Amino acid sequence: MDRVQNGGLRLKHRVAVIGAGWAGAAAALTLARADVAVTVFEAAKIVGGRARRVEKTERSFDNGQHILLGAYDRSLALIASLHGEHVDHVLERRSLSMRMAAHLPEPLVLRAGAGPAPLHLATGLLAARGLTISEKVATCLWATKYLLCARPAASATVSELINEQPRRVRALLWEPLCVAALNTPAERASAGVFIEVLRRSFLPNRSASDMMLPRVDLSALLPEPALAEVVARGNTVLTSSVVMALRNEDAGVSLVTRDAEHAFDQVIIATGPQHVARLLESFEHSQLLRHALESLQYEPISTLHYEFSAGMDATDAAMLMLDGAPGQWLFAQRLPNGRVRASVVISAHHRADDEADLLRNGLAQLRQSFALPEPIWSQLITEKRATYSCTPAQVELLSHLPRAVGAVRFAGDWCVPELPATLESAVISGERAAQAIIQSLPKLTN
Repeated sequence: MDRVQNGGLRLKHRVAVIGAGWAGAAAALTLARADVAVTVFEAAKIVGGRARRVEKTERSFDNGQHILLGAYDRSLALIASLHGEHVDHVLERRSLSMRMAAHLPEPLVLRAGAGPAPLHLATGLLAARGLTISEKVATCLWATKYLLCARPAASATVSELINEQPRRVRALLWEPLCVAALNTPAERASAGVFIEVLRRSFLPNRSASDMMLPRVDLSALLPEPALAEVVARGNTVLTSSVVMALRNEDAGVSLVTRDAEHAFDQVIIATGPQHVARLLESFEHSQLLRHALESLQYEPISTLHYEFSAGMDATDAAMLMLDGAPGQWLFAQRLPNGRVRASVVISAHHRADDEADLLRNGLAQLRQSFALPEPIWSQLITEKRATYSCTPAQVELLSHLPRAVGAVRFAGDWCVPELPATLESAVISGERAAQAIIQSLPKLTN
């Protein structure tokens, strides 16, 4: 069979992708580039899922703050393929730097040191400001032990893992890193996943620990250009299109929207796990999977956005650690109109604060470090199910769940439990689901 004939068979194989977040966009683009006919269904008007642009009160901003790491191989490769020589226009690469806001009584400053990986971590720790010599040595020994040799028990939490570390090192370094990486407090977070993140960030090469700060909104960074290419290749992307149900058929899957019923050979569900259970209700032998997904616990993230006319240097405050009262991290950027947008991130935020009180408390926190006027604008955004709780029990549960039921495959950060719920795990899951479909089809030949 020649290439044209075989490609024709692939184009006749129709795949639906439900959800146009980072996982769904990665899945759809992977399929489209392999000449598989794909239709994307997205309930929202703006693509990106839990990492997207929000348009409100004549402003646009991200629903949450996300940085990428140099270790995010699949995300960065996909972004590079979409933006080409202009990738530096959408991502700013910075060497590892953790700085605490200046007002804190014991500010920590940690930067990547000299030498190749993982030596750059050791030299950075030894040169860190805010730690004593004994604390630095203890941290280096601990990092050497767990990055190069020991593996924590599957049931261990991060708090148990770092218990042997000095108190100040736990409070200033490991606990903030844990909640930033896993969006789960150290006392509940999986030690195994935390160590996996550290290994991927510090062992392969120096650039793996680099921080990649988006220069455009999260929808424009990957989902929008990815889906634009999907459409350019002759496929369909439907926004504001809610999938009501799926039905398992002998010849594939029927997909029901408010307006019509569509027939597909295969489907990728790339939504949050809470929606997967609903869509699988009519599928036999899916009860255990649905029950498991319905039992998952989640962590919220709240982001306090402010705009200021003065009082903050966006370059100097691009990323700062805070004291957790209420925010743990500050991200700042200069807008085209010259104002500075400051975003205070509150990870694993389960408090029932009034919106006005929370915005007021966040502003008071910023004013401890910056001489700020009244904000021109402020906005609270809360993602109640920003990530699944990255606990040892849930990581174990997710690792044993199937990645497909019949002709329906799954994509989403929950499908890659060896990593926390991140943009990278979402992209990996989307590519894996798409590749599984591609590999089941006839091979293209010359």
